[in-house]
Amino acid sequence: MAKKRRVPPIPEELPPCDGPKLSLFEHHDSKIEWLERLGNGEESTRDGYVFRVKIKRAEYAIKVFKFYDPMESEYFWEPLIGEVSLHTAAYYTDPFYAECRAYGRIREATKRRPKISDAATRCYGFLFLSEKDQKYLEEKKCDLGLAKVDLAYQRQTAGGVRPRAIVKSLASSDHGVTELDLKKILDRILVLNRERIYNMDIRLDNIKDGKLVDFGSSWTEPHILLHALDAGTAYSYRTTDRVMFDEMLEDENIPNPKNIVAIHSMTLRPRYN
Repeated sequence: MAKKRRVPPIPEELPPCDGPKLSLFEHHDSKIEWLERLGNGEESTRDGYVFRVKIKRAEYAIKVFKFYDPMESEYFWEPLIGEVSLHTAAYYTDPFYAECRAYGRIREATKRRPKISDAATRCYGFLFLSEKDQKYLEEKKCDLGLAKVDLAYQRQTAGGVRPRAIVKSLASSDHGVTELDLKKILDRILVLNRERIYNMDIRLDNIKDGKLVDFGSSWTEPHILLHALDAGTAYSYRTTDRVMFDEMLEDENIPNPKNIVAIHSMTLRPRYN
């Protein structure tokens, strides 16, 4: 008889490293009714797919993440932190863990700074999808990239080869970035930065109803890579959101009669690729 493969236990919080953590979704073992895919084009599939779903009669937005191989970004993290386990590297480079850390910090900070909950769309926790859910995604031609990762590594991760997902509240298709709300939106970004959350992806497509909806590119302190940088480079990363905010207003030709500016125009944003 074939030996049954050991399935890793489902953790209550992720990621298992220093810093903030996101909790397991309350209804993680409930049936998911898949209603429709949200977003379109290549941008929506960069690190995952977003769907409108129904779980226990309530509707949510669920982001299903592609599987991640930390060796793909070794060129970036290895010169900074040297030889570490692939799991450690992933905790600070995997978009799934990036969202877990950011939303975990938002949850922590809400007790001290309630307004931070207005800065991002609400998150309810993470979960791992069932084989039935995975089959649905395959039928919808959603390639999660399992064939492209090291299976020996993947099987040792939390959830193993089960797809990872994060459950959030639904948002409208309206970005809500208008001249009347620019100051409010900037303040929301700054309150995140004060809690040492750096979204690193401030653009019109990442804002719905005036709130940030995606933290897959974010860095949340303590962050092993950020702390390995020299002071000047670290400062440039910490100010990236402000620089990107100003760039967004200019690139999207958003009216700005009050001249809302996040940072001096001479401050340069670091390159990631």
